[in-house]
Amino acid sequence: MIALVIFFPLNSLPTYASDAANNMAANLPASSLFDLDNTQSPEKSVVKDYVDCFSVVSEDAMKYALSGYAELNNEGKISKKDIITIVDFSKPSTEERMFVINLKTKQVIAKSLCAHGKNSGEIWAQNFSNNAESYESSLGFYIASETYDGKHGYSLKLDGQEAGINDNARERGVVVHGADYVSKQFIASTGRLGRSQGCPALPLEQYEKIISLIKGGSCLFIYHPNKYYRTHSPILKHYNESCLADVVSDLGEQ
Repeated sequence: MIALVIFFPLNSLPTYASDAANNMAANLPASSLFDLDNTQSPEKSVVKDYVDCFSVVSEDAMKYALSGYAELNNEGKISKKDIITIVDFSKPSTEERMFVINLKTKQVIAKSLCAHGKNSGEIWAQNFSNNAESYESSLGFYIASETYDGKHGYSLKLDGQEAGINDNARERGVVVHGADYVSKQFIASTGRLGRSQGCPALPLEQYEKIISLIKGGSCLFIYHPNKYYRTHSPILKHYNESCLADVVSDLGEQ
């Protein structure tokens, strides 16, 4: 007696689907069987198209910024609604990493180098603190408030919006100001940007323009892919990417 053994390829074995479903699949082209997720939902497409307008900003930074902006706006804390500023500390200090964005026109209207605190790191910002005299930057969402003339000249006070993360900013004196150590020349001579005592310091030739653009109640977000911040942020704990389409839609209606 000769035994006939037939081997079936594993990917040809039947699945736990109904006969009707199997018959339907048999009549579909191969591309339909294997490319089941090759199209985006309208909601995801809207968000992607919007975020893609700001390719100079990391994708997560932009998405988190939009989410936090929406929450602060819903709480009535943002008075200058068309503007958001993102400081992207996922980038090294040798690159431009402060971006002032017009949410309505979907344009980056200003960008510049930006210093981090001297105890946050060398080229890369890695350590962050809400404590006085830590000389570290603080992550999270701020309201860009009033201007004043201080030891660095024309400066902008920041009000941290996240308890335990950056709410000591005003008390610490964390402000936007100009500094001569924030320059391409400094980078060329030292290999990195100069560092502050925790302030997002800007180049002398740009700080006045940027402060004038964002002062008076706009949202400022300092981003870094820091796990502690992401899991402890009072604002981003509600983050849900599926809600971003509503945020983008609302921006178009403002």
